[in-house]
Amino acid sequence: MPKFIRTPRGTRDLIGLDAEVFEYLVDNFKRIARLNGFKPIITPTIEFFELFSRKSGEEIIRSMYVFKDKAGRLIALRPEVTASIVRAYLRNLVGEPKPIMLYYVSQCFRYEEPQRGRYREFWQLGLEVIGERDKLNSDLRVILTINEYLEEIGVDHWFTVGNVGIYRVFMESLNISQEDQDHVLHLVDKDLINEARDFLSKKYGFKVATIVTDIVGVNLDDLINYVDKYRDLLDTRYNIALDHVYNTIRFIEYSKELGLNVKYESRLVRGLAYYTGLIYEVKAQGLDISIGGGGRYDNLTIVYGGSPEYMTGVALGLDRIMLIVNKDKLVRPRSSGHRVIVVLMKDDLEGYKYSYNIVKTLHNHGITASLHKGKPAKLLSYASKKDYTYAVIIGSKEIMENKVTIKNLLTGKQIIVDKNKVIEFLTKP
Repeated sequence: MPKFIRTPRGTRDLIGLDAEVFEYLVDNFKRIARLNGFKPIITPTIEFFELFSRKSGEEIIRSMYVFKDKAGRLIALRPEVTASIVRAYLRNLVGEPKPIMLYYVSQCFRYEEPQRGRYREFWQLGLEVIGERDKLNSDLRVILTINEYLEEIGVDHWFTVGNVGIYRVFMESLNISQEDQDHVLHLVDKDLINEARDFLSKKYGFKVATIVTDIVGVNLDDLINYVDKYRDLLDTRYNIALDHVYNTIRFIEYSKELGLNVKYESRLVRGLAYYTGLIYEVKAQGLDISIGGGGRYDNLTIVYGGSPEYMTGVALGLDRIMLIVNKDKLVRPRSSGHRVIVVLMKDDLEGYKYSYNIVKTLHNHGITASLHKGKPAKLLSYASKKDYTYAVIIGSKEIMENKVTIKNLLTGKQIIVDKNKVIEFLTKP
């Protein structure tokens, strides 16, 4: 009698309740992503190996499933999705109005040692924002969308934040090669600080090793002083280093004020080599490994032959979320309504909090809403091309009077209403 064929190690069948929970979590992610203005993208499961070998990092490359097709071309099962998104953007979306906001639900593959929450075939839920000059706004949009999703499915979570750009600027100033930078960050990511120091000492000297690895022990409040200490060394990169510090401080400040549980972690650098600045991981009660992570990967387009571009994104591990979600408290999703662009003209924390509260209220009523900062004329033009039906415009006057301006993008008519009557206005027959 033939033997039963088992699933390959590190893979699994989802049946019964597990399959239902999987579909529920995916459906909710898609719904929350759409509510925040993201649109779907689907990329191939297989790609040319070179797509990932150019910039994914040594750990990812070592763990990839790679084979030759019948024509002798080197093919890989995708180990992550961002590289595929960049390729698809350069091939299909360069001419689209910016920002381009995409979400995906994708299978990925890595040949790693299976353990709890770590499989060789796994699922990622991801968001990407391409072409938004306002880095703070795009980073907040991504992390707030993830926060909204995790709150919706009842996952108790928090975020740890770092900035790989600070390490990069120091290592570039010390003339450390790109390849060696990637290796050092890989060691720091694995918390192998002594190994990183030894590696740098052998190749670049003890002083260089100390300057780089000492960053690990510097808290956020002291980072500015650390950068100032090496102002002469940093030379023309001094202001770039300060920007990385200030961007991190501002991101954490805004995130906390908007209700997120966020803390700074100096040794957080993440394992992917393409990150350029702000990065973060998503942690959750009940699991000792992260359930997701993301950050800025500005100008990754250059690696694949494109022009420089602003980029940020995040991916959640669906398999890990399934381990900790409370299956008894899952509720059915609500249906969505209009597509609303919220236009903020007041560029400060007060304006962001005021606007984000409106966005959350709209989402709670099943209405798609996306927050953007900038000049109304430009953003309204963008909204009309992206099929938004209403604009909620917020400036200093609206905030002072606790009101908003609502513009119907189909008729051109606009009206000023009280902040607490936005839902009533948008849902009336």
